[in-house]
Amino acid sequence: MSKGADIFDPADVEVEIDMENGETGELLPTQDTPEEAFIPDTIGDPVGSDNRAEQDDIVLPDYFYKKFQLDNEGNPTFNPGRVGGVMKIFDEKYGTPMTFNTEDSELAEKDQAYFDAQAESVYLGLQPLLEVEPQATGINFLQLATRTWAEFVSVVFEYKESMAEADPSKEIPDWLCEREDKMFQLGRKSRLLSSVLEQIDDKFGLKDVSIKADRVKTQVELRLQRLAEWNYKNLVDTSKFSARAMTNDANSALDISDVA
Repeated sequence: MSKGADIFDPADVEVEIDMENGETGELLPTQDTPEEAFIPDTIGDPVGSDNRAEQDDIVLPDYFYKKFQLDNEGNPTFNPGRVGGVMKIFDEKYGTPMTFNTEDSELAEKDQAYFDAQAESVYLGLQPLLEVEPQATGINFLQLATRTWAEFVSVVFEYKESMAEADPSKEIPDWLCEREDKMFQLGRKSRLLSSVLEQIDDKFGLKDVSIKADRVKTQVELRLQRLAEWNYKNLVDTSKFSARAMTNDANSALDISDVA
């Protein structure tokens, strides 16, 4: 075929002549591929199969990446998607009244009275501190309330996630029941602190003492960052990295001895 031609022309096919039989035939390629044909395709495969075949020095289970991730330097960090999911819970929960796990109206009234009495106790307990350092007291109390809300909505998110993944045909495991109890207790504490804050915020001498979404988000990120680092430390498999490091150290020692 002529170079650049779109139509096959039999006249373009080179032929060979069999001198004995006087026959001609097409010049067909041999069935064997010469060794020099095996040339790495550095353009189509710049990384190279050898490099891809190497296993990572640091191995983590798949479920680590469901909740956390690694930054560009390989350090554990929080997953922004989970932060967004937790903050949706905050938007749903913040500002809602305290609810009690009972359908009996009399019991509900007693629980509400006890909740109000607790809030009053916290309020009165802060009064002596306001006489000494009102600004510092306000900042510390606001930080406590913000961290508690961050912990509460994070546990709600994790509880809902675990319940969605649980097998409905089996009983709820004990650890998940404990998580549910912690979720209710944190919800109570969060609303208790918010109730006190509404009563006392004007006595701190601060410009803005309120629960802000961006402050809660920062605490959520810090919490997930701590969890990412803790899980990384306890889950990471560095055996390949350690073996390679020992090999490199041994090779370095041999190089030094050769020079000496």
